[in-house]
Amino acid sequence: MTVGMWSVVYSDTGRAGLATATIEERAAVLGLESRLAADPYVCGELYPDRVGGLYTSLLEVGGRLAWTSVLYRIDEARREVLIVAIISGP
Repeated sequence: MTVGMWSVVYSDTGRAGLATATIEERAAVLGLESRLAADPYVCGELYPDRVGGLYTSLLEVGGRLAWTSVLYRIDEARREVLIVAIISGP
């Protein structure tokens, strides 16, 4: 694996999820964003989807593990992480 920072970008649905997130969820997602920029492979686990290459990260929100997940893809060629969706539960 190469060393250095990754760029983190949001898809339209990722931006919409961030815009509708609670203040605590938004803080957790932005914290994850900085960890993704450092090393996206240690922040989540591979999610079994049909296309492949989708990762999921369950977030701690307000000091507790919550039903808030971030789905993202890693593009090695561009050294880019695409936040695809932010999913919140009860």
